Amino acid sequence: MNNLFVLVVVIALSVGLNNGSLLFPKNQLYFRNSLSRNDDVLTVHCKSDDDDLGIHSVQRSYEYGFKFGDSLLHLTAFVCTLEHGVGSKYSVTFTAYLANPFLISTGVIKLWVAFDDGIYLTDEDHDLVKIYGWPKI
Repeated sequence: MNNLFVLVVVIALSVGLNNGSLLFPKNQLYFRNSLSRNDDVLTVHCKSDDDDLGIHSVQRSYEYGFKFGDSLLHLTAFVCTLEHGVGSKYSVTFTAYLANPFLISTGVIKLWVAFDDGIYLTDEDHDLVKIYGWPKI
């Protein structure tokens, strides 16, 4: 009986931790280009301890996003660099996601929006809040 219970728990966790799970949805980060100039491309480069997601160019009024799960072995964090302007004149590097060290999160959605005056953050429960200004390189 105990072996059957362990098997059911392992299967449930395996199914629950995949990308399509309704029980344990993946966390999501999005980066939207809301800069005023049509030709001002937002460059997004995010990394974690395990993954370098590469450099992504986001045209005005579009967004780039990705899904991920919190690590069971160490603290999940994504550090991202957002740049824009001729020659990447404006650049900000920041921690876009930091997991709770005492709890594995699922279904977290964060939207980072680049405006001319800085970078704003929102989620499904809050309004846009300015978090960073654009320092020049």
